[in-house]
Amino acid sequence: MTRILPTALISGVIVGLLVAAYMNIFNVPVMEWAIALEGCDIDRAGCAEQLAAAEDEDPLPLSFATTLGGQRIGMSIGLAVVGILFGAVFAGLYHLMRNATPGWNPWAWAAVAGLLGFWALSMYTQIKFPLNPPGIGSDETLLARQGFQFLFMAVSTISVALAIYGVGLINRSATGSGRWIRYAGVGAAYAVVALLLAFAIPGVRDAAPGWLPPELTIIFRTFTAAGHFLLWMGIAFATVGYRRYRERDVHAYHHSSGATSAATG
Repeated sequence: MTRILPTALISGVIVGLLVAAYMNIFNVPVMEWAIALEGCDIDRAGCAEQLAAAEDEDPLPLSFATTLGGQRIGMSIGLAVVGILFGAVFAGLYHLMRNATPGWNPWAWAAVAGLLGFWALSMYTQIKFPLNPPGIGSDETLLARQGFQFLFMAVSTISVALAIYGVGLINRSATGSGRWIRYAGVGAAYAVVALLLAFAIPGVRDAAPGWLPPELTIIFRTFTAAGHFLLWMGIAFATVGYRRYRERDVHAYHHSSGATSAATG
């Protein structure tokens, strides 16, 4: 893992910036739409009616208006930092997958580790704590929401890591039909922990304001989940792809060195 960790961290930064470009194209306009709705000086209901009337003539006129702003720069920096975090978690999961399933190839390890990381840190967390566009959420509940969300992410990731470790123990000790029974036991144990996690940790949610169109929230969450998926899989395949490329170069170098030595000898 020590060899793959630096590559995963660098991949996290690079892929994070690439995903930030995707998010700036697709999701920032949705955020600007929410900000425009929130910032209406007239009463919120009247503002929503005016924007709805405008959308009848030109669908989502505010949502895809391209503007430059601090939110774009902030999102790029934020996703680069998130990429570093995801890269570190991916390196750990990849290491566990490699030990648990020694017969697999690196691409399979990368794909499964990336998918499990996406589930544990991104998708399952977003199911429990749905992400909202700007303007939703009270300052009074901010610390509680962030604290419980961080706890949920930590326990979720540890649970997935333990499940992989359990599979590794089974592969090293069990054979035949007993192995599949133990696999089912690991899956059932993870399902129980995941359900307990979902119900034990409070889900602090703030009600959506009346001026917020439901489709705005759906679009925002869909683009965000897709961005996280691209980030995880980009880190996974970029990391392993680079490592494979380097190993091929090292192998070719040693092969050529050996051939030269044999020729001169």
